[in-house]
Amino acid sequence: MKRLLLLPGTLCFLQSATAQVAVSYFPFQSVLGVSSNPERRVWAGVTAETNTFVANVNAEVQALANLKRGEWVNYYAGPGVNINPASALNELPLINGYTLTLGARIKPLPAHRNVHVVFELAPYTNQYLDSGYLRTQLGLSYNFRPKAER
Repeated sequence: MKRLLLLPGTLCFLQSATAQVAVSYFPFQSVLGVSSNPERRVWAGVTAETNTFVANVNAEVQALANLKRGEWVNYYAGPGVNINPASALNELPLINGYTLTLGARIKPLPAHRNVHVVFELAPYTNQYLDSGYLRTQLGLSYNFRPKAER
């Protein structure tokens, strides 16, 4: 009986949680990303490589903040940590390196503001902070926003 009473509350919570998620794909790098609602002032994201072996999957966890939000484009920045969960299982370091993401989410379609073109610059350094490179990513994103925010 308790489970039956919890079902409506759980369904409402899940609908509300999924309504505030954005899914991104960066085809040139084969990276898939999921983030909380990027229209908010502060949001978080997780990206993972999709063209690699399971034991070598690099994931990146980011904390991001919108610097400027507009009708046509949002500019954002934030730090990130690049990790490999399989490395920790093999007694290797979990953290691969660190990033600082600077990005823009462009909303090119007036009738569909939930479709974004995403461009990111992300300086990357390894875990020892002794070498790095500049990464760029270009992709598409779909923001599953609540109807009240549209």
